[in-house]
Amino acid sequence: MESSLRPVVSLKALFPDAHFVGAPDIHCSACDSHPESDRTDWVFAAGVSDWTAADRDVVAAINHGATAILTEQLLPSSVPQCIVSNVRDAYAELSLALAGNPCEKILTIGVVGTHGKTSASLMVASMLKRIGKTVAYFTDLGASNGKESGLPCESNADSLSIAEWLQQSVDNGTPAAVIELSDDMLRSHAASGLEFDVLVFTSLRKCQRSDSLQSRGVENAMSRMVQQLKPHGVVVYNADDARLNRWIARHQPEAISYGLDAAADVSGRRMRAMKGEQSIMVSAGNCIAPLTSTILGDHNARHMLSAIAVGYTFGLELYETVQGVERLQRLPGRMQRVPGDGTRSVYVDTADQADRLAVALHSLSKDGTPVVCVAEVPDAATPEQLAAYGRVLERAASFVILTQSRRSVRFGQKSVWQVLDGCERPAAIQIVPNREAAIEMAIRSSRSGEAVLLAGWGASRWTTDRDRQGVSDIEVGTKLLREFCEEPQLPSIVAEEPTLKIYRGRTA
Repeated sequence: MESSLRPVVSLKALFPDAHFVGAPDIHCSACDSHPESDRTDWVFAAGVSDWTAADRDVVAAINHGATAILTEQLLPSSVPQCIVSNVRDAYAELSLALAGNPCEKILTIGVVGTHGKTSASLMVASMLKRIGKTVAYFTDLGASNGKESGLPCESNADSLSIAEWLQQSVDNGTPAAVIELSDDMLRSHAASGLEFDVLVFTSLRKCQRSDSLQSRGVENAMSRMVQQLKPHGVVVYNADDARLNRWIARHQPEAISYGLDAAADVSGRRMRAMKGEQSIMVSAGNCIAPLTSTILGDHNARHMLSAIAVGYTFGLELYETVQGVERLQRLPGRMQRVPGDGTRSVYVDTADQADRLAVALHSLSKDGTPVVCVAEVPDAATPEQLAAYGRVLERAASFVILTQSRRSVRFGQKSVWQVLDGCERPAAIQIVPNREAAIEMAIRSSRSGEAVLLAGWGASRWTTDRDRQGVSDIEVGTKLLREFCEEPQLPSIVAEEPTLKIYRGRTA
């Protein structure tokens, strides 16, 4: 966008309580938190990053044309400064103001929680796309501005990236936008200033990764998010999550519930389904409708109900919202079935924590199906979390192959032993560091009626000795299934049925 077409924002008008040094007011048409920005007429937000020194960044920013500084403290600078109480919140508000306040022109749905945010976001987007023909979304698995899909998206996106994505979505005439609010976004206040029509709260289970925002931090962030609801805004929450129920009872926002087991405004009842799919009977208000999906698991059924609950808040017809959710028959790396001829059932899931692995294994084995599991040793996990991962593997899978692709054998060996510490029979677990070899072993050793779960990587890519460009579980599994089907099948050897011979003595 040309500078002449950008809105010019007065920081005095936007931050009336701010203190200005070097000028009575600051006007700008751009901002950035990176000191090497190539923008024009821009304000540098100092102190947004935890990894750099603000005073050094100021010098670099001025050398790159910054005309003013947005900061929490007075800094040595030759350009005017705007001093605010919280630079991250101020940076987010300034980014949105420079983007033309897009939340005022588009339905904005935020998805928050410790688990299931990506799946719920994509299902909400699928439902809205069925109704409105186009929708924008911003998730860990990619983004869309309503016109272009598959756009790169990072879980640690900053305020400026979010504001520019919303601006593009508005410019493309998109009626609604769905944004997954990751732990990094909550931690950095990247979503401050956004105004939401609906907030979806998926869960408040304790997170089992040592590098994740803990559930208490998510609770605090949820309280901030509720304050960012529009006057007509509504919270949609998972009634099956006990901790989330307590949070709702404590804060009492305007809310609509969904769930499979608990009483809820939008509820689902499990129905019998064919192998490889699940069916639920959905009820909302006085209406009921059946829903069938190839995305397995109770956790995914709840995500489907969350999307239907969002439609319910907008007053949409139940059959329309159900059809919108049914359109989405595949989530990349989330209980995704590897394409094949049907003789082998191979699934890929991102399960990199003990609780997520337990959910994935239960989804495949709840009807008595034995599961062969290729599991990646979790990264950034404590010894206790690794041992819990091992316990889940031993108890829920019929055969386990453990791989270690994120680290070398030398440095990953300790983590492997810590996973085995959680097993009562560690000798029963196969250790195959090469993931491609482990997947081949699992597929070839699986028998009819068994399912194979490739856990730990999801849709992400990993490298092999032969392919340094990186491959995914889906690619490797598809190739191996194709090779397996093309191999000539050896004729089966049918043993003669043994017969009982009675000796009657010598005949005359």
